[in-house]
Amino acid sequence: MTWPAVAAGWSLEVEQGKIGMALPDIHTGGWAVTGSRADVVSSVNASGESAVIRFNPTSTVATERLAYTDLEQPLLLQDLRTNLSHVTLTLDYGASGAWAERLAMEGEVKIEASRIEHPLLVPQAWSFQGRVKGRLANLRVQGSLVSAAGLKASLDVQLYPDGAVAISVESAIEGQAGIRALAETFTGWPELLTVDSGSAAVSAEVRLGPGGELEASGSSNLEKVTGVFNRTAFSGLSGRVLASLEDDRLIAGFRDLTVEQVNPGIPVNAIRFTGDYTGPVANTLEGQLEVQQARAQFLEGALRIPPGVYDLEGSSGGIPVEVQDISLDRLMEVYPAEGLEGSGLLSGRIPIGFSSDGIQVAQGRLSAEAPGGRLRLPAEKLQAMLGGNQAMDVVVQALQNFHYSVLASTIDYDEKGKLTLDLRIEGKNPELRGGQPVVLNVNLEEDIPALLTSLQLSGRVNEAVTKRVRKLLQESGEEAVP
Repeated sequence: MTWPAVAAGWSLEVEQGKIGMALPDIHTGGWAVTGSRADVVSSVNASGESAVIRFNPTSTVATERLAYTDLEQPLLLQDLRTNLSHVTLTLDYGASGAWAERLAMEGEVKIEASRIEHPLLVPQAWSFQGRVKGRLANLRVQGSLVSAAGLKASLDVQLYPDGAVAISVESAIEGQAGIRALAETFTGWPELLTVDSGSAAVSAEVRLGPGGELEASGSSNLEKVTGVFNRTAFSGLSGRVLASLEDDRLIAGFRDLTVEQVNPGIPVNAIRFTGDYTGPVANTLEGQLEVQQARAQFLEGALRIPPGVYDLEGSSGGIPVEVQDISLDRLMEVYPAEGLEGSGLLSGRIPIGFSSDGIQVAQGRLSAEAPGGRLRLPAEKLQAMLGGNQAMDVVVQALQNFHYSVLASTIDYDEKGKLTLDLRIEGKNPELRGGQPVVLNVNLEEDIPALLTSLQLSGRVNEAVTKRVRKLLQESGEEAVP
């Protein structure tokens, strides 16, 4: 240690000093820091105006508990250990103002927390390695953040003199390993969602105001994501999703979202969607969906939602899905019954409504395009459906080779999954009664969840869905659909 005398004032140089001390607890601006201790080895250059402290290897600050409690969902960090081995601390004690404005830090730091708790996070250990620079009241922290589950993200934190905090996070997620790390880090990850391949570039920005007010926004760029959600397989999901919180409202944007295929049992292909959603965070079904583009290929035809603004709940018209040139032949092929044949194209409009109870359709309509087509329903199937009613023998015979000119139906679907079709068919069987005209009015009901379960168990989706459905049926004690 040297004590050089300076005529204009004083100065102090410490080549290597060792300090171990308990630090006072801090309670300010919603932050609470308790149980801190510093064990540092440092060199000091001090004068009458300022001091420069350079920390040497093994210099650490340990904190038992750091919490931010001014949020509805508080943040807690436990057993926080900060390595200051490559940090320089400058104290300008000759200036006026609060200590946070006179104390500056710069250098490389490593921070480890044995446990971080937040309602959105799975409690676990985290680590950070990066750089700090600036005065404490205006400090910037940049580096890499890693969860114990393996999720990696770049972190940028800016503290402001008024007490506000801005946080920016970016992460690149690749394939199964990346998705598994994401699922084991965030509590909101859907239990029935599995991802097999693809990538996502995710970013989020959060600002905590000096009064505890919260602003948040984020985006995700998806590329060829493939997987299974519940009992539905999807592949080739790409596009950009934007989201932000404003007070208690969620604003989401979907930009050039495409999906190669969604398959709950009957595949929907080449989906394209661009639109925006605005609604309350507490109940997303009370929001509005603005559609700029929504279309898909289905059974060799097309599905389309006209551009417009739609209320998700309470709208009398629902969201109108326009059906264009659906192949009756393909529809007969995917239906899980043998011997059904048909030809012709179906078009119409199906209004879909949403509520907390599920999806509904009221008075949807489908009809065959001119000039009609042909229907063939096997006699044994029809006789089983009609219960051997001899009065219906003419219907059974007619539908062995029915050439229709009119095929129209109303469609209703309730929250329990029951589909009701009121069919009107006009035409003839050339081989029956000299081809006299026949008019049939038929009411059909179908349990759509049971139908999809049958398709899923038949392997028409993929092996993963079939296994999941069998497991769910076993757990519920239900018998598998043949």
